[in-house]
Amino acid sequence: MYWQPEGSNVVDVQEFANPLAKALHDYVVGPGDSYTTLGECRRFEEFDLLSFDLVVERPQRPVYDILPVESLTLCFARTGSMAFAVLVARPDFPDTPHQNLMPEGFPACICIDDRPWQDTRSFYTAAELMGRLSGWFEKACQGELHGAGQPLDPLFLPDSFSQIILKNDFWEAARLGSSLFIWAVDQEAQCIFIGGSRPSGARGDDIRLMAFHCAIEPQQMKRIKRAPRDLGQLSDFLVDAGVDFPILLQQSIKDWVNGKKEIGDGKRITCFLVTMPQIDPTTSDVGTTETVAFVTAYSPGEIGEKMGFLLRNVSGEAKGINFLPNFGARVSMDAVRDFPVSMSFVHKEFDAAGAALLSGEPHADDRRVLMIGAGSAGSAISEILARQGLFKWTIVDDDTLLPHNVARHTLNNQFVGRSKAIGLANRLMGIRDDVDARPVVDNVLTPIDKAVLDQQIGDAEFILDASATVPVSRWASDLPSAARRLCAFFTPDGKSAVLMIEDEARSLTLRDLETLYLREVLQNPALEGHLGAVDRMQYTGACRALTNRIPMASIQMFSGLIAAGIASGVRTTNAALKIWTVNEDGVRSTTVSGTMSTTKAEGWSVVLPASLKLEVRQRRSAALPSETGGSLMGMFDFERRRVDVVGALPPPSDSVGTSSSFTRGISRLRKDIEAAAARTGNQIRYIGEWHSHPAGRSSRPSGTDLEQIRQLRDAMELDGLPAVSLIVAEDDMSVLLAGTRRSANG
Repeated sequence: MYWQPEGSNVVDVQEFANPLAKALHDYVVGPGDSYTTLGECRRFEEFDLLSFDLVVERPQRPVYDILPVESLTLCFARTGSMAFAVLVARPDFPDTPHQNLMPEGFPACICIDDRPWQDTRSFYTAAELMGRLSGWFEKACQGELHGAGQPLDPLFLPDSFSQIILKNDFWEAARLGSSLFIWAVDQEAQCIFIGGSRPSGARGDDIRLMAFHCAIEPQQMKRIKRAPRDLGQLSDFLVDAGVDFPILLQQSIKDWVNGKKEIGDGKRITCFLVTMPQIDPTTSDVGTTETVAFVTAYSPGEIGEKMGFLLRNVSGEAKGINFLPNFGARVSMDAVRDFPVSMSFVHKEFDAAGAALLSGEPHADDRRVLMIGAGSAGSAISEILARQGLFKWTIVDDDTLLPHNVARHTLNNQFVGRSKAIGLANRLMGIRDDVDARPVVDNVLTPIDKAVLDQQIGDAEFILDASATVPVSRWASDLPSAARRLCAFFTPDGKSAVLMIEDEARSLTLRDLETLYLREVLQNPALEGHLGAVDRMQYTGACRALTNRIPMASIQMFSGLIAAGIASGVRTTNAALKIWTVNEDGVRSTTVSGTMSTTKAEGWSVVLPASLKLEVRQRRSAALPSETGGSLMGMFDFERRRVDVVGALPPPSDSVGTSSSFTRGISRLRKDIEAAAARTGNQIRYIGEWHSHPAGRSSRPSGTDLEQIRQLRDAMELDGLPAVSLIVAEDDMSVLLAGTRRSANG
């Protein structure tokens, strides 16, 4: 038997309007005639119906009761705007996976292709369709179809239906049995929102909407075969599942009317929400719980009137009251069997769990990030991560959004003149309200309210410096907090981005990662010009009112890379340092790793990368039997009494090394020092000297070494700086500071 809906007519195939329907007809009577037999062609409303018999390749004992020959009807929209539907009209067709949920009275509808129709319609062929159709039946016979889901088939939805959006607070209200609030944002009520509270700014006050919710216990649930088409069928389904629907509905409608929500004119909609588990048709196992919606255009009062417990007010008195109680009436659901209900799509409000699922993240992450800096980098990075279901956010910034900021900020002109921190926090809350964004309008280096800032720092599990300010990064590194630290920034020319993530144990701090980063910039030939010339412009009349000229395209691109790096980086316990650089060939990624060692001398901490120690040892070995050496480049921090050694320059060409001494030359030395400083954006400077000892000697300083450090101290004191000397021997290394004999061996 085929699907022959009332009102359809047999037609010639030439009357078909859908090209794929015509092509399939020709395939059935042509190449496919060995395993298909044409039945009939029909026209039904705006659909072309092609019916035929299909020979099924089935095993001796099929898992499902599939017949050797199945009669099928394929339904094509004449405009081709919607995907086709495959219908099986026989009433005893088995319930299998990969079937779409159809309204009561319609035949079974199998799903042979879950790809979006708009993506496939231009190249779909009759041969492919027939291949997928035969493959579906073969898999059904073998039990190779899986999944408990029963999606609605959009081909059979009413022309006008509502999308139901469940707010995040709906679930708690439903669990507690609290009142549900329902509203729409347009007069047609195309999208209906349902939650445990109604936002003050919600529109659509002249639309009267009632939401009714019930839940089916898993042990009572049977797999739904057809979607109810009227209120009576919905009641039958729920009562059969153990829900006392008539009594619950009657009480809800009475509460609605008593709350004077039926008073006045306006559009009325009643929405029935049913939370029920998905049942696997093969194993009958209970799967995930889904909430489905049934919507009717009749008001609660009209439903109560039909059921018998309300009377329409026709007295001419109390004209604002439409319905009155009908005491002692017999309540029946039979009278509402002519009240149609349509099944509607239900959406959950965008939240962290949904965001993570949609983004391919393994799970949502509700750990709190305190981000310093709500500028172009911070706004874009935080917004990307929020959309991926990652983190709760605290935004710290004391700056105001100015007109020139809009060129590369996620905030728009409406926020000009307002706090960046508050604006960004509001924007993140607008993406998903469980982001719990907290703005702190303050400067971490000179806080106005240190107690508030300290409290927010204490609540954070990550501290992200997005300020692009070196002092802030170092401040974050030195904070007495257990939070893991991160730093992200764009280079001033907008052609590179950098991400630093401390390891979970904080054995590599942001300060250490800064040293490793500058060392990579100093040594890696591919990073020449990385911190070079900057294109700046004045954005107002003040001489220091300068901003870098960087396109938003670069901001978005690098923010995406940084956000991806953060998302993956915090899932591990390891430190990470990544540099991305864009050029005419695309984006190049550089990953830097390393360890640090710290030695103490005269109350100072001298920090050396392991790679630098290896470099000077290799230079010593290459120069043997002679000694060698050169100048050291690095950073001083007087407040922390810390020296970071970043690079060791090779000996100038006029240097002299023998088996017992080394005299560093001066040829091009100044230019080499200036070039090294410029290459790192003048973040490093000359800090001292290094030299080697010959074979058989330790790194213990000789008399000559002590005299040299004294001379170096005198020269450095002119700039108010200490002097550093690094002595490299075969098995050890010593650091001298400020010319004293106190040294540290490492």
